[in-house]
Amino acid sequence: MANADVWYNIKLIINPKGYNNEMKYFTAEELKNSKKDEVSKHLSKLSGKNVRYNLSFDVFKKYVSDKSSKVLDLGTASGSFLQQLHDDGYQNLYAHDIDSYLPEERKKIIQEYKIAELSTQPLPWPDNNFDVVTAWCVLPHLENPFYAARDVHRILRKDGLFIFTALHLASKASIDYFKKYKNFGSYRETNNHIALLPDSVVRKTMLKFFDLVGVDYLVIPKIFDGWHGKIRKILFNLASKNLKLEKALKKRWGYNICYILRKRS
Repeated sequence: MANADVWYNIKLIINPKGYNNEMKYFTAEELKNSKKDEVSKHLSKLSGKNVRYNLSFDVFKKYVSDKSSKVLDLGTASGSFLQQLHDDGYQNLYAHDIDSYLPEERKKIIQEYKIAELSTQPLPWPDNNFDVVTAWCVLPHLENPFYAARDVHRILRKDGLFIFTALHLASKASIDYFKKYKNFGSYRETNNHIALLPDSVVRKTMLKFFDLVGVDYLVIPKIFDGWHGKIRKILFNLASKNLKLEKALKKRWGYNICYILRKRS
């Protein structure tokens, strides 16, 4: 365990202490029927890493300045991201999930909440309907993320944005973990990530329908723990004055990768 990045990855992914944000894999039938209560108890309180560490909000604000934009959040779970947008003045908010998980108090901040199974069912909205669709680490949970992406294209208006995250398989930590265990830590048997979305797959599938506007990365605070982390923190702070270097470090250390795509008509 001499390699610092391997140590970080194992500490973060294999057996994290404290808050446990994981859920094991369930089929669509289990999510909606036999495991419904167990899943609902988890998802009604869930705020994913992208939301908790503000990547979702920061990226959204960077690319969507018009607060009247019509926004749909896929796999919204507890609705924490939509709450962040609402608190910042965005009002035209819509929500989706495979079942109803949104707490009552958050139903008041959205215009509409609809249910669909993203891998097999079309989204229950008409064509050319939204300015922005977001999916924060939703696609890696799907049996058919490509079907979902094509349907997002359908419901987006001309030049609409699709902003989503996936596990960053090309990070230093992920590569080192794979070398050691011949597997991806983010896809072990105890969690519900099933769709592998390396950058090449995203580009050759989704860029048939979308133009790539930008890429960003979620760097989790735990990477700055310990003495190795203190060195990383110094480097990261210095890199904040150099956008090219900052992006290179984010790409190296990022836990999630975020794609910002624009609908190609």
